[in-house]
Amino acid sequence: MVCHGTSANCFSDDGYIPLLNAGFALLTPSRPGYGRTPLKLGATAAQAAEALVGLLDNLNIETCAILAISGGGPTGVALAANHPQRVRRLALIAAVTQPEARINEASFESQRAFYGPLHGATWAMLGLLSRLSPYRMAKQTLAIFSTHSPEDALRRLSADDVAAVSRFYQRLSSRRGALNDLTHTVGKDLLQGMRAPTLVIHSREDRAVPFSHAEWAMQHIPRAALCESGFTGHFYWIGPDYQRISQELIAFFRVNTVLS
Repeated sequence: MVCHGTSANCFSDDGYIPLLNAGFALLTPSRPGYGRTPLKLGATAAQAAEALVGLLDNLNIETCAILAISGGGPTGVALAANHPQRVRRLALIAAVTQPEARINEASFESQRAFYGPLHGATWAMLGLLSRLSPYRMAKQTLAIFSTHSPEDALRRLSADDVAAVSRFYQRLSSRRGALNDLTHTVGKDLLQGMRAPTLVIHSREDRAVPFSHAEWAMQHIPRAALCESGFTGHFYWIGPDYQRISQELIAFFRVNTVLS
């Protein structure tokens, strides 16, 4: 089951294709506050996790692995920590794991301002620009989401990678869901209480969610392993490094561990 990131919903497919090609079935609900899932179903990370457990119950799914991405990190952690019998494995990808520290990060205020009252108009403009000038949009995106040189990064992207960046801006983005994500908490006690084997995938060049979140997760999650992603930073699913990353993710999920 996917706990998608910010500016995503149930229709997002960033990085999912290798998992599908490997034979996995993916459940991709919109988290509370995104798509047509009302925020009242889960304003906190713990409440959102309970809503997802309810979905598993309704679908008669006893156990699953969790893929928690970016702003979906706190929900994934809460689900794995509070329902260890339901979660076999957890992958945290470019994930927020220390939301309480975000207010002190250099990019926090700009991110919060991006989801201000004019977010809808801004997002529509970005969608238009991604269609009119996809390579320019990809370069600007890399400058925002990675500390790597955007010129060098763009030279190393394929046409399919650039198209994937464009698609990111051509779907709906929820201001309400994003602002609510900024209120989520986790706490080290929750991380320390996790029992599921956890794979932390993060880039040291991630500008949106700094690598310190991966370090925090590795410090406090008992059964965690680290896979470093590459120069594209927060956009982990593009660039030549993703083939290696996806294979590590597939190998991790293939181990069918159920805790008793």
